[in-house]
Amino acid sequence: MIKKHFTEQVLANDLIAQNTYLMKLTCTEDFLRLYRPGQFAHIEIPNAKELLLRRPISINYVDFGKKEVHLAYNTVGKGTKLLSLVRAGDTLDVLMPLGNGFQLADNMKKVWLVGGGIGIAPLKSLYCKYPDREYTAFLGYRNREYVYEAHDFELFAKTHITTDDGSYCTRGFCTDVLRAELEESGPPDVILACGPHVFFKSLAKAAGDIPTFVSLEQHMGCGTGGCATCVCKVGGQYKKVCLQGPVFDIREVDSLYD
Repeated sequence: MIKKHFTEQVLANDLIAQNTYLMKLTCTEDFLRLYRPGQFAHIEIPNAKELLLRRPISINYVDFGKKEVHLAYNTVGKGTKLLSLVRAGDTLDVLMPLGNGFQLADNMKKVWLVGGGIGIAPLKSLYCKYPDREYTAFLGYRNREYVYEAHDFELFAKTHITTDDGSYCTRGFCTDVLRAELEESGPPDVILACGPHVFFKSLAKAAGDIPTFVSLEQHMGCGTGGCATCVCKVGGQYKKVCLQGPVFDIREVDSLYD
């Protein structure tokens, strides 16, 4: 049986932007062998037995040399606020890597990454798995205080940054910049994206017939397909985002075309 249940040591857990933390954990050879960009970790909140459900956190980056996995998350409720109190040296009960992530075919050389808010986090991991592609990144943040890891993307991708209020770089939405880039440079081989549902509606219109795969943000329970909390309609059928996703072809996510 493939092992995905681990007890890992926390190496760091730092505030990197408004309400945004970056946690670094140890990881095993089993994890490194199984991992694909776009997968997630399901973490048991320590010292909080009243919180029965784990919290799904996107995998932000994997350092294969150091055997580290980085997780980025927002503090939005009691569970993630307690998670932000964890310190280096603590241990966490973690299920990972879970779900189906992004996969790039050999002919997908020109890759556009499109992220909004905390949905930017899992896109950074594409480079550590597929370093031989030509990347362009479109990153959308609420405002200057919420900007994180933008410079990391600039190290491997032509990067466009927007903020809702214009307090950092371009004012507006990253999908608007994507439309302009399509007109200027033509379509990529594939678009990979993560963000809120309303963000995907705009992206679906902009992408048209370009192959586009999105990682859905969905409330989860067990994280392993047993409870059906996270089901959504994909291709006319109800699918479990934790197990059959979170990555789907955007053209099959029915709610985006209602």
